[in-house]
Amino acid sequence: MATGSKAQTDEVRQVVVAAARTELAAISAAISFWAGWVESAGRYAQGLGQELSGIEDGSVNSDEVVGRLTDLSRQYLRELSELPRSSVNQFTSELKKIGQPKAKRTRAARAKE
Repeated sequence: MATGSKAQTDEVRQVVVAAARTELAAISAAISFWAGWVESAGRYAQGLGQELSGIEDGSVNSDEVVGRLTDLSRQYLRELSELPRSSVNQFTSELKKIGQPKAKRTRAARAKE
């Protein structure tokens, strides 16, 4: 009876560890997504700020600014559209690591004499 209980305990442990690793993979992917968004939004805001400063001080031609603002917006939206795909790829690669069971140890530790 004890071996059946031990086997069941090991199976439950494996399920709990797999669930925790899956949750960790999901959290890591979400963090990666939001970190990418923050970086992209920061670059976009910085670029917009520089262009607006140029308009305020009159150092840039307003026709040129429109083109640069369009380019900044296009780049920002392109980066945003890539974020979900990269997060899914990260999540999938983490799940593949989880799905590959590690080889069990075949040798038992020896007691020190």
